[in-house]
Amino acid sequence: MEALLRISSRENAAVKLYRRLALSKKARKQLGLFVLEGLRLTADALQNGAHLTQLLWTEEGYARWNAECACTCPPETRCALISDAVGAELSQTEHAQGVYAICRMPEQPLLSELLRKGGTYAILHQLQDPGNAGMLLRTADAFGLDGVIYSACCEIYSPKVVRATMGSLFRVPVYCTAEIAPVLAACRALDIETCTAVVGGDAERVGQCAFSASTAVLIGNEGNGLPEEVVSACDRRVTIPMHGTIESLNAAMAAGIILWEVKRTKNGVQ
Repeated sequence: MEALLRISSRENAAVKLYRRLALSKKARKQLGLFVLEGLRLTADALQNGAHLTQLLWTEEGYARWNAECACTCPPETRCALISDAVGAELSQTEHAQGVYAICRMPEQPLLSELLRKGGTYAILHQLQDPGNAGMLLRTADAFGLDGVIYSACCEIYSPKVVRATMGSLFRVPVYCTAEIAPVLAACRALDIETCTAVVGGDAERVGQCAFSASTAVLIGNEGNGLPEEVVSACDRRVTIPMHGTIESLNAAMAAGIILWEVKRTKNGVQ
């Protein structure tokens, strides 16, 4: 530990960069960097081949890292010990663990590389809640989806979304775009069936319908759902039957139910 650089000033360049990236979407986009906070998230990043440019620990965080984490830092990662006061300045969580990292954004795959026949995908359109955006990536990871497409959604590299993914950001292929039309066109070209999640109406009921081997499930905005022009451009409409007067579920929960059914019918599980 004696060999590590020690930082006690809030004006240190690495500390200022971390703080800037944590607060500014513009800075993240310009520099192609984002921040991680916490032992597990940082360890997941390293274990899945993410490029960490900087690691900062408090002394307590460094002790946890050595005690709990099997990862070793690659030579190109700059490492330093920071004071508790600096750590408190950087932390955005209620229970800080004293582990902070700056990570390079992975190169986004081409849409033609991500989509393939036989694949299962989630297409998220106009989601704005960071918790939902991150939770849906965790769901995709849990169900073994082949990719998640974010169309006109909140920024996935914001600290809140990154924390909500709980490491799934480093395991699931992700494609971000401002326009959904090219995504739907690419799905049609590959015979990937597009299924929109809607509320009621004459939609097929989840649990009573089967899904094809190539399926993309579309989930819309938390308050407004999917625009009618998007629904009309897709192959099928599906809905989750509700009890009583409940009309809809949280976007992440609804997606989880539908994606489970997609994987269940695809894998022939009864």
